[in-house]
Amino acid sequence: MNIVITGGSGFVGKILIDYLLKKHSDIKIINLDLVHSNNDRVIDFVVDIRNPIEDAPIKSSESYHLIHLAAQIFNENVPSRSYRKNFFFEHNVHGTRNVLNLFKDNLQSISFLSTDMVYGSPESFPIREDHSLKPNGEYGLSKIEAEKLIELKSVEVGCNYYIFRPRLISGPGRYGLLKTLYYFISKGLPVPLIGNGTNRYQFISVFDCVKFLAASINLEASSGIYNIGSQNPPTIYELLTKLIDSADSSSFLIKTPPRVTKFILNFLDSVGFTILFPEQFIIADQDYLLDINKLEKEFKMLPEYSDIDMIISGYKSYHAKYI
Repeated sequence: MNIVITGGSGFVGKILIDYLLKKHSDIKIINLDLVHSNNDRVIDFVVDIRNPIEDAPIKSSESYHLIHLAAQIFNENVPSRSYRKNFFFEHNVHGTRNVLNLFKDNLQSISFLSTDMVYGSPESFPIREDHSLKPNGEYGLSKIEAEKLIELKSVEVGCNYYIFRPRLISGPGRYGLLKTLYYFISKGLPVPLIGNGTNRYQFISVFDCVKFLAASINLEASSGIYNIGSQNPPTIYELLTKLIDSADSSSFLIKTPPRVTKFILNFLDSVGFTILFPEQFIIADQDYLLDINKLEKEFKMLPEYSDIDMIISGYKSYHAKYI
């Protein structure tokens, strides 16, 4: 079995590679990435996918499963608004096109890690895969365009595609949006909420993401798009209260008026002092729950990890590293 992974040195990629190598003895993995995977059982090809890819170790006489993870996500390098679209598009759209151009009729399947941010603000509840696509920013828009390229490629070469739209991916070692929260709790500082915290804000464990990505290689179902999110997430207030209690912290939650808070966050982002990105704060006080019935039906399994376990595990990882 030949598998090409993009972004194998990343947070999801490392765990996926380890999982695949343990699960399959007859597997060859080629990792296309900016850095090495540091795994001697993997063929590393160092490349910046934003540029046309040449001399990749992919043979036209062999067939491959492609698992496309490499993407530009929200991080400290995201530029100001006027440059943000190009920042995401050159990697998530043009990079996806460059990766797909490596293959002709030697693709067996394409698995792609997209995002739930393609939906934007919820118009129905829970959010199904056929929800309208109205992203609140450039990141979600770039993933929509990447999804279109994958669908077109699957038609061109006659292979199946499996597009996954995960909620916020969580796990030990990945902090992102939660890093500031963990810092506040570790210092016993007040934790502000956007709204009153009675809404649900779903997560998904990196280990569950990996499980479904790996399963898609042998999936008998035809092409499809799948939401991935935890089962029965608690309210934000309950989630953060349990986190504070587990950390034995003196922090407490402060409810803020969502309209005013979002206005301030939007203003700060517009002048280059970004605390949260629009795609993050616009939905922060809304019930946001992905429908995972299709995932369960076609994969015959469900995500295992709970939101509370995930956020507590993430905090312990943060505390061990930084405190």
